[in-house]
Amino acid sequence: MALDSHYTAYAPRWSEAVLAEAFYHLRRSNPSAPERQVESWRERLDTYSPEAKVTHWDPKSVPRPADPDDHHVLAAAYAGGVDILITSDGDIGNFQQCLDQAGAGISVLHVDEFLCLVADRYPELVRRRYLSQIMYWQRRHRTDEETAADSCLESLDRAGAKSFSFLLRTHERFRVW
Repeated sequence: MALDSHYTAYAPRWSEAVLAEAFYHLRRSNPSAPERQVESWRERLDTYSPEAKVTHWDPKSVPRPADPDDHHVLAAAYAGGVDILITSDGDIGNFQQCLDQAGAGISVLHVDEFLCLVADRYPELVRRRYLSQIMYWQRRHRTDEETAADSCLESLDRAGAKSFSFLLRTHERFRVW
């Protein structure tokens, strides 16, 4: 969505440590995925958003969260000058408290909440990307549009984006048929 909006909806940021953690979890949840498939994500990030990489972050710049393994995430967000830190971590309140103590001016949102926010602010963008995902599911599973839409929404539900999925399912502006 960031690329499709020419970064007007949002501009992603990440550090090497954040990507390493994301790819670790991606590989754990998809152990049979070929290495090439996983690495293609990284290549796309480097190709389409090289400016998004956050470097020179320092964990000393923000208080340590309850889970010390997440310290790098807060430090990268702070160094990257982000407005919103998007996470699926269960300790959003602790993240917010740490960033507030640092005077970072960063809001911490769950992925689902962020997607709903984008849908509210950029409904045409979200509808366009949703239709694109439906077409992807149609090609992938050689199925009709309605079944593909259901598969797409079920995937969002499984990923923890249930409110966003519900919004796509029920709100008139996202209807596809």
